[in-house]
Amino acid sequence: MDYKEKYMEYQFLMQQLQQLQQNISALDKHIVDLNSLDQGLEQLTKIKTNQETLIPFGSGIFLKGEIKDNSTVIMNVGNNICVEKTLDEARETVAKQLEEVTLVLEQLREEMERNSIQLNSLQQEFESMREEKLE
Repeated sequence: MDYKEKYMEYQFLMQQLQQLQQNISALDKHIVDLNSLDQGLEQLTKIKTNQETLIPFGSGIFLKGEIKDNSTVIMNVGNNICVEKTLDEARETVAKQLEEVTLVLEQLREEMERNSIQLNSLQQEFESMREEKLE
């Protein structure tokens, strides 16, 4: 493989590495969100029904409201399909999602490690080529 091909491979690996880093960051955020969701579901059991409470609306905005039933939630299960689930069922679903996302995250980190090793190898080859030209 000549210098130009190695350089193209190096650029490709750098782009892949950057994409992997972005994906890992997104999955890290998703894990934080899932953990927060699980905590929220756990806290829901402690809220008394028919008592005024603050209901999160998003990004630091809350609504005053009353919880009429804290034994079930309506959960989006994909493709805009929502189903009623008990809190335990909802927490199980969140736990499964957390497990799946964590597995994907581990796989991406392994791939990132492999790419880093390849990049280091290419960098060493470039250095060797440069030294050979200087001699």
